[in-house]
Amino acid sequence: MDLRLAGARCLVTGGSGLVGGAVAASLVREGARVVLLGRTPGRLEHVAATIGAAGTVVADTTDDVAVGTAVDQVVQQLGGLDVLVNCAATPASSTPARRIDDVDAGALLVNVDTKVVGYLRVARAAAPFLARGGGALVNVSGTNARRTGDVVGSIRNSAVVALSKNLADELGPSGVAVTCVHPGPITTAAAVERAAPAGSLHPQVALQDVADLVVFLCSPRGRATSGSVVAADGGQPGVIWA
Repeated sequence: MDLRLAGARCLVTGGSGLVGGAVAASLVREGARVVLLGRTPGRLEHVAATIGAAGTVVADTTDDVAVGTAVDQVVQQLGGLDVLVNCAATPASSTPARRIDDVDAGALLVNVDTKVVGYLRVARAAAPFLARGGGALVNVSGTNARRTGDVVGSIRNSAVVALSKNLADELGPSGVAVTCVHPGPITTAAAVERAAPAGSLHPQVALQDVADLVVFLCSPRGRATSGSVVAADGGQPGVIWA
């Protein structure tokens, strides 16, 4: 299937991260021109060189001015902007707070500022450029939005869903499609295989499967899903589709 992404001008935030890097690589393979945004120049440049990205831009998504400047630089470099994929977030905690008494308020605010407000900052700066050609915006969230057991994860990811739907409603009349993706546990080279829980297809999801889904949603082929939330969790049990 031709995704019609050849020549598309794309920005991927969190571009040196696990999901961001995989999405960027898949976009490049489809013929898109991709710029990676992140906070660490060395890591960004390494990933960009490895996948053949068009360039990099350094910015902290918690900084309004830095985000605005970075998006302007990307637009100047690419000559416009057709696709934005938001992946920049603080890593999920290996010891999640399962009770509200265990929540560190400072850590919660950092998570929300980075993932939720950070996504908002980049989307706000990019929206006028995306609207010029009827582009696409994909926000990468997580399945904690649909279950309990990680208070901070549930809050930050549920907020990304709310942000995404508001953006879809606002930007839709301008021809911009907005979707939200919930990756489940992702298989990496270092991941240890374990038995699949009853009712699930896979215990973990291949990173490439997540990247392929995001790239499809970035393409003109995926525009009909605007306003939707799509899970890529291998059919994990205990998760509500809402």
